[in-house]
Amino acid sequence: MKKISLLAALIILSGITGCHKEEVPKFDLSTFSIFWQESSSWADFYYKAAINQDGDLDVQEKYGLSNKYRESEYKIPDEDVLLIIEKLNDLVSIDISDAYGFNNDNAATDLPATKMKYFTTNKSDSAYISASEENELPKELETFLQVVHQIILENDTLK
Repeated sequence: MKKISLLAALIILSGITGCHKEEVPKFDLSTFSIFWQESSSWADFYYKAAINQDGDLDVQEKYGLSNKYRESEYKIPDEDVLLIIEKLNDLVSIDISDAYGFNNDNAATDLPATKMKYFTTNKSDSAYISASEENELPKELETFLQVVHQIILENDTLK
């Protein structure tokens, strides 16, 4: 009887000490920068936007064929910054590829490309996106891109 009790105690003890909870990494999003660039080399065009945790939106735009260039600064509303943080929190939990949409042989080769890059206190990542196929982008990246693009459109009054 003592052997059974001792065996049961050992099994329970090994079960308790053998189980460990996998820790989900915590990312510090109190400081972040997001860089967005749309460009087309054949048209000598680029549109660059930078957003930070303070809600600053800095824009540079160049139309090379007409030699037009502009720099603009905007302030994003706090609710938009909170939305970006929410979607960035989803995005930092995954690793994204360096490029999407460049392996499609049937895609147009003269489409503008988008580059997105983000920096947080303890993680950074980036991706180039061109003619991506349906469901090629991870859901978190697609949602993040949609939110950032919409916020840029709503706040850059000259775009």
